[in-house]
Amino acid sequence: MASPASTNGAVEMTTGADRVGRASYVLSAACALDALAVTLTSLLARDLIRGPAVSVGNLQGTALVMGVVTVPVLIASMLSTARGPVALVAWVGALGSIAYQAVLFLFATPFNAFFFLYVALASLAIWSLVALVPQIQVGQLASRFGPRTPNRALAAYLLINAALFLMLWLRATVPSVLSSEAPAFLAGTGMTTGPVQILDLGFTLPLMALTAVLLWQRKAWGFLLTGSLLVMLAIETLSIAVDQWLGHAADPASPAASAEIVPVMLVLTAIGLVALSVYLRAASGHRADESGA
Repeated sequence: MASPASTNGAVEMTTGADRVGRASYVLSAACALDALAVTLTSLLARDLIRGPAVSVGNLQGTALVMGVVTVPVLIASMLSTARGPVALVAWVGALGSIAYQAVLFLFATPFNAFFFLYVALASLAIWSLVALVPQIQVGQLASRFGPRTPNRALAAYLLINAALFLMLWLRATVPSVLSSEAPAFLAGTGMTTGPVQILDLGFTLPLMALTAVLLWQRKAWGFLLTGSLLVMLAIETLSIAVDQWLGHAADPASPAASAEIVPVMLVLTAIGLVALSVYLRAASGHRADESGA
């Protein structure tokens, strides 16, 4: 059972072999509060946000999902660490999702009155990860996944997602690279480059591929990264659905948002939740087997 422990005057929360220091809680709590502030300002102070109507609609959709889904996941995971290291997986995934979205608030939105909220959001999410991840006992987490864990199926799921998004972004960016015309995927957005493509091609997709390899080989880090990415993917596909819906509603004539993609992303979200449930059952199921042995 979890109990407070003191080291050099710092209060820590103990979960088995895991000790999550005060800094992780303080930074993540501040990140959650800032994320809620970004959500409220995005939804209630629309007139202070600059940019095309479709982009403002996209931003509001992103903020809405962050406020009603990501922040509750973050808070619930922070409060559930006494139940074992799997809660830390959701904690990392929620922070990763917030860090990802913070980049979009900063670079996909024209400078506005809430600039410092966006900077703080990115900073708090990243520093929360820096404080949290080194404290996770990755080996202890991996030990919860028995030989019956469908690690190869989960690895294949990550690779398929990475391949689909890679094809999507290459289809959008390669013709623009080879042409002197303005990129078609930026039409109507007011942006000069694509922050989503930069994030995915430079960081998210390579991380997904690496994670799939590690999980396929049953490496300890593969289990932590897989769970965190599954949380991020489910949130991200839902976020795309909502931001496309609100973006299209704000400007139905704009090519920057499509109502047709909404049901596709909702289906991907449902599939992602199934994959996440398989991951969570594998962790809890092996623990139950050990308890009954």
